[in-house]
Formats: sequence, C-alpha cells, structure tokens
Amino acid sequence: MRRVVIGLTILILVLIVAVVVAIFNVNTYLEENRETLTGLASDAVGREVSFEAAEVAFSSGLAVRVVGLRIAEDPRFGPLDFLRLEEAYLGLRILPALQRRIEVSGIRFDAPTIRIVQTAEGFNFSALVGQGEAPPNEPSPAEEGAPLAVAIALLEITGGTIHFEDRTSSEGLSLVIDGFETSGTDLALEGPIAIGFSGRARSAKAAETGLASRLEGEIRLGSLDPLEGTLRLQSPTFHPAIFGVRFEEGAAVERIDSLEIDVVLAANPAKSGVPVRVRSQNARLAGFDLDSIAVDLVYHDTARGSRVKMDQVAIALAGGSVDLTGEVVLGEPDASPFDLMTKIQNLDSGELAAALLGWPPGMLSGRLGGELALRGDSLEWESLKRSLAGSLRFEIGEGALEQVNVLNSLVGRLVADPGLGQLAAHSIRDVAPNALAGDRTPFETIDMALEIAEGAITARDLSLEAGDFAIQAVGTLGLDGSIAAEGTIRFSQDLSQKILAKADWFAAILADGEIVTLPLRFGGTTDAPSLMPDLAALSQMATASAKKEVTDRVTKKLGDAIFGRNHRTPEGDAAGEADRDSAEDLLKEGLGRLLGR
Repeated sequence: MRRVVIGLTILILVLIVAVVVAIFNVNTYLEENRETLTGLASDAVGREVSFEAAEVAFSSGLAVRVVGLRIAEDPRFGPLDFLRLEEAYLGLRILPALQRRIEVSGIRFDAPTIRIVQTAEGFNFSALVGQGEAPPNEPSPAEEGAPLAVAIALLEITGGTIHFEDRTSSEGLSLVIDGFETSGTDLALEGPIAIGFSGRARSAKAAETGLASRLEGEIRLGSLDPLEGTLRLQSPTFHPAIFGVRFEEGAAVERIDSLEIDVVLAANPAKSGVPVRVRSQNARLAGFDLDSIAVDLVYHDTARGSRVKMDQVAIALAGGSVDLTGEVVLGEPDASPFDLMTKIQNLDSGELAAALLGWPPGMLSGRLGGELALRGDSLEWESLKRSLAGSLRFEIGEGALEQVNVLNSLVGRLVADPGLGQLAAHSIRDVAPNALAGDRTPFETIDMALEIAEGAITARDLSLEAGDFAIQAVGTLGLDGSIAAEGTIRFSQDLSQKILAKADWFAAILADGEIVTLPLRFGGTTDAPSLMPDLAALSQMATASAKKEVTDRVTKKLGDAIFGRNHRTPEGDAAGEADRDSAEDLLKEGLGRLLGR
C-alpha cells in the first residue's frame, strides 16, 4: 500500500511538472512570437489583427486566453471594427505543448461583436482573404519560428452580438442578433460538420423597437467541396417586421408561431435549385388569423433574378383554405414576371371582406370558394396595372348581407323619380312588406366571373340570387377599386304577379313578359359600393312604352276608320285580312317616326 501511495504521488508530481513545463513553453512561445502571430493573422484575413494580451489559462483544460482581440474594418465600410471581442480561449493539447508545438483542440469566443455590412459593392466580409502567399523559395514566418500545427476541432461562441446593415437602399434592413450562441461541433473538416446556433433577433430601427424573435437552428454539412448539407431554423414566435416585411398597415403586430424553415444546400444549386420547406402553426398576417402555413418551393438563381417555383403554398384561414402554385421571378422591380394559380375553399366571406375590403365585421356571411389565375410582367404597381391578366371565379354559398336590406334600399331610391319610380315603389311596398322588413338581405348564392386584361377587370357575370328577387350585372372594376356596372333586378314570378296586379295601367312598363324587371346602376368602390335604380333607363322604358301604347291606339282608330270599326272580313277572305294588317303596319311606322321612336 505504501508503494502505491508513493507511486501515485510521483505520478502526480510528474504531471504537475509536465503541466508547468507546458505552460512555460506556451507562454514562452506566445511572448517570442507575438508579432509573428498577429502578422500571420493579419495576412490571413487581409485586415489588421491585434490583441491586448495572451496568456495560458485553464478552461476545460489547458488553454490560451486572448484578451481584447479585434479585426479592423475595410475603410470602405466605415471606421468601426469588423470584429471585437472581450475574451477568446484556445484549447491546447498538452503533449504537443511539451514539444513547443501548439495544437488547438477548440476555440471559444466570449461576447464577440461582429458587424456585417452590405453595400452596392458587396459585403464587408468578402475581402477577408489573404493578400498573397510567400514565394515558394522563401520560408514562411511560421517555418522560421517554432512549428505551429493547428487542427481546430471545436468552435464555440457565447454571448455574441451580430449587427447587420443593408445600405443598398434607404429602406434597407438594419438588424441585431444578440445573445448569439453556438454549440460545440467537430470542425476537423475530415467528416460531417454540425453547428447548432441560437440568438435573439431585433430590428435596429426605432420604428420596430420592442419587437424581438428568438431564433435557433442547426447547419449540417456533409462536405465542403462541393458544399452540401442542410440548414434548419426555428422560432417559437417570429416577427417578420424585424426583417423589413410587413403585410398589414398600421400598428398591428404580425407574427408567425412555431416557425420551422428547412433549406437543402444542394451540391449543384445551379442545376437543382435550393429546396425550401416552411411550416407554421398559427400566425397573424395581413389582417388574418392563420391556422397553419405549409410552403414548399424551389429557389433558382438566374441571370434575370431569383426564380421561385412554388410547388405548394397552403394556408388555412377563415375556416377554409387557400392553395397556391406557380412561379415568380424576383428581379428588377419592373421585370418580375409571375404566373400563379390559386384555389379557395370554404372561406368565411365575412372575415375575408373585413380584412380585404374594410367592411365592418359581420357585414357578410356565407362560405366562399373559387379559383384565381393571374399572370403579369412585373410586381411594380405601374407596370402591373398594364400587364396584369387572368380570370377569377368566386361563389358564395347561402348567407346574408347584414345591416342592409338591398330591396328596401332600392325601393327607397325609386321614390326619387316623381313619375314611374314612385308608382313602382308604392306597388312594391304594398305587395311585399315582409321582403322590405328588417336590415338584412338573405341570399342563396352570389356568383362572380371576372376577367382581367390590359389592366382592366371586367365582370362578365355578377349575380345575387335571393328568394324574392335576383340581381345580375356586367361592368368593370378598376384596379383602384372603382366600380362601374349596369344590370337588372328581376323579381320572383309570385312577387311579379302581385306587383303587376297592383300596378294596373303601367304594368306593361315594368314587366319583361310576366316578370317585373328594373334597370340598375352600380358605382362607388369595393370598400363602399353603391347600388341604385337606373332612373334614366327607367324613364326611357316608360317613354317607349307610352309611345307604343299611343301608337297602338291611334293605329287601331285609324284602321277602324278606314276599314270600318265593326268591319269583319268574310270568312276565308285572307286577302282582306292581309290588306288590313299591311295598312296597320304602315300606320304604326309612320306614327312611330312622328313620335320619335
């Protein structure tokens, strides 16, 4: 037992001596090669590199502690340092240190601050490369001094801060990621590389103060040449406004919950593109509460810009779903062509109208479905107005227009016509009190068929089917939201018969056969549409009907005078009947010209 204790004591003393020797060797090396080391580092990155002090320390083993490390910035990007950190620890292997060799087992950066700047000339880190190599016949500074074998196997960052500034435009992104951490990873470059990271992203702009998003993710690289692997990014609550993206105006805070982004770093992205997968559960974007988001796309970098092929953009919202496929090129503002197909299923039309048209909540009910096919040459508004083309078909199932009684509103406006309009209004009110009661308009369906060409939207068919009436219209819808259309309101057969019975002598003016039909005009804007009777057309109808009635009466009287009031053509006298008909036709034509028909 005594021998064992003595043996262990001797072993510990040997280890202590070895460590002391290692520490002495490393400190000696650092002191003797301080200028050499900073020179090597400066040459390697193409910038001035300096540090305040370097000494041996212990951090999970033998290490070199570097204090006040800084890498200067390229003067083209500003006076601040590209990188500055309080402390860095370089883990060392003891056995090589005993031989006055330095092998780095790992690196840890404590509280580094990194500035990334983008200008029209590029990124500030693009110049972080060596300025040249030593001539082959001249020994490098490392060969002149003690051997320096560097094999990095571990990289770790704690408490880092990354500043990103886009100076390519006045609206460029200004972003800060603080609390940046990376997990230990094998960077020996002999096998797969995996780097975990996390941090808190926030905007550096005063307008976005208070918004922050926690980010974490992992980069896995199977190889570096060619670069191939995957990138995964996650955030419990992501605020797109931090990155300069806003879908909703005003002070609303947009968010994406449970965000997951997976990017495949392909070995040949020029050929295969870069597949991107996005998933989210719950979000608030563009005025909508989204239940889920599923996006699968492939990104291609082309000479015209970034071509994005969307295999799937599926969004669950308003109790239904929106599915989009197609392509868009994100190039210059006036050269970003797109071709998109969208299918809509079972959406709450009221929620959609409130968010898109600014209608009061609950103004419209019914489930919306349909398809949109849109294409254009640009996403820039002025160019888009000229090039937008496509078609839209929508249908709203059984529902109601709340807070408005369309029929009662139309009847009220008919009263503005002191003639036929007032007579028609009184007839409708007398026979349809139930249809005019209340402040809602229940309907069976609303159908819309729109075509877009040369920047104009044409309504080929716009119809509303209600129990007592149906409205149909054609016209145009401007891209500025203006409405200009004309149409008709046709009453049900049952209601028409009641109106015609009440109308008495002017029934013929109102009826199209046995159905009462009145002309309409549509105007206003999509957020404040107007619907009113076309009183001018109604007056023309009345005038035409009156002239026809006068013509018929005068023709009959003249015919009676010529052929005799009680004249009866003998049975079988076809020639006599033909003569009377021809004479009446001539009389009608002449009277019609006289009365201005």
